[in-house]
Amino acid sequence: MTRPVKLALGLWLVLALVVFNVTFDWQARLAGFAFIQSQHALRAQGQPVATIEDGFRPLVRDAAGRSSIWLLLILAGGTGATALAARRIRLHD
Repeated sequence: MTRPVKLALGLWLVLALVVFNVTFDWQARLAGFAFIQSQHALRAQGQPVATIEDGFRPLVRDAAGRSSIWLLLILAGGTGATALAARRIRLHD
């Protein structure tokens, strides 16, 4: 593997990690708001509130799963595009 290919793959990895972090942070924030809203609704109905373990952790797990999809899509697309470009360059040399 040539140095430019390694650099391109490294940059795709960095992009995928940044997108994962941004989307996960946003979705975890929204999950926090949803958890608080559900806690208020349970309290208003006189029902016991959920623990963070039971109420919030599943929301964060789902957020991580959705963010991981973006990470994998970017890595797959970037790796595929880099491999295609490297092969075309090799064919023309």
